[in-house]
Amino acid sequence: MKNKFLFFLTLFLISFYSYCQTNSFKNSSPLNIPLIISGTFGELRGNHFHAGIDIKTNGKQGYQVKSLDEGYVDRIRVSTTGYGKALYIKHPNGFTTVYAHLMKFSPKIESFVKSIQYKKQSFEIQLFPKDNEIKVKTGEIIGLSGNTGGSSGPHLHFEIRNSKNQKTINPLNYINDVKDDRKPSIRSFYIFNNNDKSPETMSSYQIKKINDSVYRSENIYTLGKISFGLNMFDRQSLSYNRNGIYKAAIYKNDTLKFEYNFNELDFEDSKFINLLRDYKTKKEKGITIHRIIKHPESKKSFLSNEYNNGFFNIKNFNDYFFTLKISDHKGNNSYVEIKITGKKIKDNFIKKNGELIKTDQDYLIKLKDKEVIFKKNTLFEDVYLNIKENNDTLYIDKDIYPLRNPFEILYEINNNDSLLIRQSFISKLNSKGNPTYLITNKKDDKFQVKSSSLGTFFIAKDTLSPEIKPLNFYKGQWISKLKYLKIKVRDDFSGIKKYKGYLNDKWILFEYEPKTNTLTYDFSDIIFKKTKHNLKIYLEDNVGNKKVLKTMFYRKY
Repeated sequence: MKNKFLFFLTLFLISFYSYCQTNSFKNSSPLNIPLIISGTFGELRGNHFHAGIDIKTNGKQGYQVKSLDEGYVDRIRVSTTGYGKALYIKHPNGFTTVYAHLMKFSPKIESFVKSIQYKKQSFEIQLFPKDNEIKVKTGEIIGLSGNTGGSSGPHLHFEIRNSKNQKTINPLNYINDVKDDRKPSIRSFYIFNNNDKSPETMSSYQIKKINDSVYRSENIYTLGKISFGLNMFDRQSLSYNRNGIYKAAIYKNDTLKFEYNFNELDFEDSKFINLLRDYKTKKEKGITIHRIIKHPESKKSFLSNEYNNGFFNIKNFNDYFFTLKISDHKGNNSYVEIKITGKKIKDNFIKKNGELIKTDQDYLIKLKDKEVIFKKNTLFEDVYLNIKENNDTLYIDKDIYPLRNPFEILYEINNNDSLLIRQSFISKLNSKGNPTYLITNKKDDKFQVKSSSLGTFFIAKDTLSPEIKPLNFYKGQWISKLKYLKIKVRDDFSGIKKYKGYLNDKWILFEYEPKTNTLTYDFSDIIFKKTKHNLKIYLEDNVGNKKVLKTMFYRKY
């Protein structure tokens, strides 16, 4: 009997050890510098949940980035937006690690990428190398940290994904070198009234800090179906960045009733991000209010489904005691203590104006020379929208209602001038009141766009050609000592769509950085034997306005 026990114990320990080995990484960090986090997993970003962590690089580019484990390069992406230069490495433990906003790939990866870029004559590229075509070792340098793509400053965006289903996993579950002894901060507290007979209303309440972890609200009087919201953030010990929280929970009379945590995310979850924050307040005041609920329309994979999804029914003359517990990944907690008495204070009736748009129906709204099309499930809930026009301007309420799917706008083309039609497009005012370019299709005598937000739209024209200007040389100059060729390009309205560069009639790889409006060519790419070099650059904006730069310089190799 004893021998059997020892046998099964041994099997268990071997299995457990194997599990730990296959579900962990041999390296604990992708960088050789102290890990200071400027962005946490699950943070509420503009239109998505943050799928990884952002590691600070001291405001600099060029730090060596290393693979967390052995494996092979599964995907390579080079883009002027999003992740910029990004590497995806597949590992034998069932995970894929992602390294984004890189300045440069390692030499063997860089040469592989450039060979395809020159073959396809394109800077922006997406590659899927064959399994084991580009192998990497544990701790191997795979690139240098940078600021490419949609990055707003030098850092490394790092992700861990489940290789089978591509769900992203909180990297802090595997990287434990982040110092954090600071508790989450609570800025303000809100209650949402969700009565069926009128639109949802929100009320703010004062909170008082009792000690370093406990906040207490003023006495609250309300009735009916309610839910909670907080303006909150978290900071790590060595950083002043306001990051997202890891876990939120609701206790009623010391009993856990609802909870969510950011351990893993499905990319489909981001479609519902505006149900986890108050969209109207974010758009009108720039304040992020975290809703501690699971909205009936939400499909968020990380949310618990306990006790009516975070909604509570407050009855007349009854007292209720709630505690909101907010946690970071290191287990630092902050609490909000709430006492609610069931009592009717006033009717929060809101007058409904505009046209009712129901989520379960299709709508075609015809105006003088415009059409607005809402398909089924465009919105998350039924809303009344004010829709009106004034000449070329189309007003579709305020951007205070989140959309599940884009809606469509059609303008009749009332001009036969082909040049004017080409240069015209539908524009939308952004939050600062500035016009922005929308991708506009022109067919069947109509301008057509799809928009993911409500607001003000109008017909705009871009008649100006893009600008091209050499930055680090002039025509006829000897530039033998330069490593790079730099060109300034810009288009202030519709934006740059295409660019091509030729040196001595051969296509060359210009890297485009929209943040600095710069094209950069690396002279090490191609060896030209002659000394006189003719440079030609073609530039085109989004409505077809073109510009050509022709110049020359001298250089010895």
